[in-house]
Amino acid sequence: MRFIPLQTEQQVSCWAAQHIINRINDFKPTAERPFVLGLPTGGTPLKTYQELIRLYQAGKVSFKHVVTFNMDEYVGLPEEHPESYHSFMYN
Repeated sequence: MRFIPLQTEQQVSCWAAQHIINRINDFKPTAERPFVLGLPTGGTPLKTYQELIRLYQAGKVSFKHVVTFNMDEYVGLPEEHPESYHSFMYN
């Protein structure tokens, strides 16, 4: 186990986003070999997702060959339902 002493939610979010980006970039995904990323939903990872967006807009990462899946979903709930995690991630 590795202990990374961070003091604030912002520091944790930035560290997590940079870690994800480093893993994607080191993997060098292609159409034949995409990077697969499981994403949790809910409020906890929102700042990490915001940081990922910021770094993407800054040209630090491409999600072209990245496949994502939600780690959570309700069985039987249509993806367009406002309470579905699909809708949560899309919005």
